[in-house]
Amino acid sequence: MSDVSSHQGTATHEDPHPESQGEGSGPASTRGLGEWAVAAAVFVLGGIVLLDGLGQRQSTSASGIGAGFMPIVVGSLLLLLAVVLAVQLARGRRGEPEQAEGDVDVTRTHWTALGIAAAGLLFFLFTVEPLGFIPATTVMFFLISLAMGSRRYLLAFVIALATACVIFFSFTKLLSIDLPAGFLEGMI
Repeated sequence: MSDVSSHQGTATHEDPHPESQGEGSGPASTRGLGEWAVAAAVFVLGGIVLLDGLGQRQSTSASGIGAGFMPIVVGSLLLLLAVVLAVQLARGRRGEPEQAEGDVDVTRTHWTALGIAAAGLLFFLFTVEPLGFIPATTVMFFLISLAMGSRRYLLAFVIALATACVIFFSFTKLLSIDLPAGFLEGMI
C-alpha cells in the first residue's frame, strides 16, 4: 500500500520536503539571494578584467594582438555570462543542488574548509614575491588539500611541494617564463 489510506476513503500524502511549503519562509527564500550575488560578482569581475585589458598599451606588433587582448576577451565573456545568469534568475530558473555521493551534505556551507582554502589563496597572494613561487605555492596547495579533507599531512605536503616544483621548472626552464624565486634565488 502506498500513500493512500483506506481509512474512511481519504487520500493522504506527506510532502518529503516540508521546508518548501510557504513562500518566503526558511532557507528556500534566501537561496535566490546567493545566486544573484554570484551573478553580480561575475559581472564586477568581468568589468574589472575588461577595464584592465582596455588600459593596456596598444601593441606595436604586426598582428596587432597585445597584452590587453586576452583580458578584453575574458572580461567580455564574463560580462556576457553574468547577463545570462541574471536573465535566467529573473525568469525564475534557479539552480538545484545535486545529490552528492556518500555522506557529503551539499545543503550547507562548510565555513571552516572555505576559510582554510581562502587562507591558502591569501597566503599565496601576499607571499609569492618575498618568499618565492615554490614555498608560497607549496603552502597554498597544502592548505587547500587540508580544506578538501586530507588528513595524511606528510603525503599532502610532499605532493604540494612536488607539484609546485614541477610547475616552477616547467615555466622557468621549458617555457622561459620567469617566476619569482624568492629566497631560493641562486640555489635553483
